[in-house]
Amino acid sequence: MNTQITIEEIKNNTFFWKYYFCWSRGYDEKQEINIDEVLEVVETNETEAYEWERIFFNYEDIEDNPRHVAGRINDNLNFAVEFAEYEINFFLNDFYIGNLGGHFEAWFFTLEELLSFEKYPNLFLLFLPMTGISKDQKVILKSIVIKHLNTIPKFDAHSNYIADCLLNGLIMQSRFEEIEGIGLTNNENHSVRNVTGYPRYLEDVVKLNKILKE
Repeated sequence: MNTQITIEEIKNNTFFWKYYFCWSRGYDEKQEINIDEVLEVVETNETEAYEWERIFFNYEDIEDNPRHVAGRINDNLNFAVEFAEYEINFFLNDFYIGNLGGHFEAWFFTLEELLSFEKYPNLFLLFLPMTGISKDQKVILKSIVIKHLNTIPKFDAHSNYIADCLLNGLIMQSRFEEIEGIGLTNNENHSVRNVTGYPRYLEDVVKLNKILKE
């Protein structure tokens, strides 16, 4: 089985995006429910969804050959999103930038960096859970997320609600800061760009900051 997932396989794929966003940290603040419960508003047949997931991710062989979405963004930048058995891992130019799972690490992209990918709608949605925003930036991003969710069948009827819950999980308590000689960092726990708390990421963050500025 080909382990690479093409963009065409996920484009407008209701099963994929429901599965994918269930891994995010979104939540409904008022009802106090997590994103997997939120996404129950997107009605899919459970039996069909289970069968699709089993075949799509080839669970019989996922430990040694996880499926992944990969591609080139420009001459200097490529990406990969790898679907391991218990987590989803994210890479830029083969540098690890975070994961969704039990020991998640996220809040890598700034709002401005995420918006630079908007001309690639599926990439924009893939990178959304890796983005960190301040509370006041939520209103800026919400209308854009709604626009992209509206292209996914069965998401469109609930896009305002789903977008609101997804964005709740992106809000950081600290802001991104520019540090001379390093570039953009933040001090948020579980952030790969928190080079103070996680100095093991310092060298990679410096390299990626230079590339992302180009």
